[in-house]
Amino acid sequence: MSKASKRGPQPPSKTNRILTGIAAGGVAGLIRAVRSTSSPIHEPAHFLDHLRAQVPFIMAMWHGQFMMLADINTREYPVEAMVARHGDAELVARVLAHFGITSIRGAGAAGRRRDRGGAYALRAAVKALESGSIVAMTADVPPRNPRKAGDGIVTLARMSGRPIIPVAAATSRFVVLNTWSKMTINLPFSKLVWVAADPIFVPADADETKMEEMRIKVQDSLNAITARAYDLAQASDRQPLRIVPGEPSTGQSS
Repeated sequence: MSKASKRGPQPPSKTNRILTGIAAGGVAGLIRAVRSTSSPIHEPAHFLDHLRAQVPFIMAMWHGQFMMLADINTREYPVEAMVARHGDAELVARVLAHFGITSIRGAGAAGRRRDRGGAYALRAAVKALESGSIVAMTADVPPRNPRKAGDGIVTLARMSGRPIIPVAAATSRFVVLNTWSKMTINLPFSKLVWVAADPIFVPADADETKMEEMRIKVQDSLNAITARAYDLAQASDRQPLRIVPGEPSTGQSS
C-alpha cells in the first residue's frame, strides 16, 4: 500500500478546485434555466406551505433525482444537506452553495471498512435540526441498489424527533446518465413538477422491528411520489428505475 493511500483521500489540487467551481457554476446555471423556461406544477397545490408547516424537517430524496430540488430553497430557513466526502461530491456541495444551502460532509459506511464520516454527519444533522435548520439527504445509500432506503434517515428522525418529508422532482425533458443511480439531468423548456408526501414521524422509542417498518414506509413514499412526479410531467414511460411501491428495489449498480 502506498503512503498516499494510507493517508486517505488527498485534498484537491488548486486546478481541480478551479475546474470544480466552474462546473458547479454551469450546473447551477442549468438549474436556473430549467426553472425559468419550464411550466411549474406543484402537488399539493400549496407545496411550499406544506413544507413550511413542518420546519424543521428532514427532506428525503433519491440519489439521481435531486437536481431540481436545490431550487426550491426560498431562503426563509437555513438548509443544510448531507453530502459525502469523496471528490465527486465536492461538485454537489459547490452547486448547493449557489442556492444558499450549506453542506454537512459525511456518509454512512455502506458496508465499507473505511470511515466515511457517517457518525459525524449524523451528529451534525441532529444539531442542525435542533437549531431550526431543514436537513436534506438522500435516502438510498451508494453503491447498493438504488431506490432502497437505508437506515440512516430513519435513525436521524428517531434521534431528532423531527419528521421526514419525501420530496421528488421531474421534468418532461431529461437525459439519464449511466450511473448506479441513473442520475437524471433535467432540461429546459419542460413541464417541471415538484411533489411532496405527507410527513413521516419515527417514534423516539422505536425498536428494531418498528425502525424497519418506518424505513419501508419512507422507501414506499419516495417511490410513490417519484412515480407521481413523472406521471404529472407526462414522462412516466421514460422514468428511470420505476419501482412499484411495496415491491423490493431491484435496480443494479453500474
